[in-house]
Amino acid sequence: MLNKCDYELVFKNAKKSKDTVFLVLFCENNKIGARLGLAISKKNCSLAKDRNKIKRIIRESFRKNITRLNGYDIVVLNNQLTHTKAINDLHKSLNMHWEKIHKET
Repeated sequence: MLNKCDYELVFKNAKKSKDTVFLVLFCENNKIGARLGLAISKKNCSLAKDRNKIKRIIRESFRKNITRLNGYDIVVLNNQLTHTKAINDLHKSLNMHWEKIHKET
């Protein structure tokens, strides 16, 4: 997602999926593909290298699962423990969220 209006639309009409690692907000869009937005906060993860690592992992997971997520706008938010988790735990969490979104269709 590219602009503030897209994010606001998701925040207003969001369905939520939450666990100990991520909060994922999603809503249907009227477009063919899925769109991803990231809200990785400095408050919850102070080091830029950790925030960038989290973003890379989320984008990679999203690209691998994009066909299952068609028709949704998705915003992923981190929490205070996200940067302390292992990469494998981040992937497991994201896959669980993607599966939940896929089941909504």
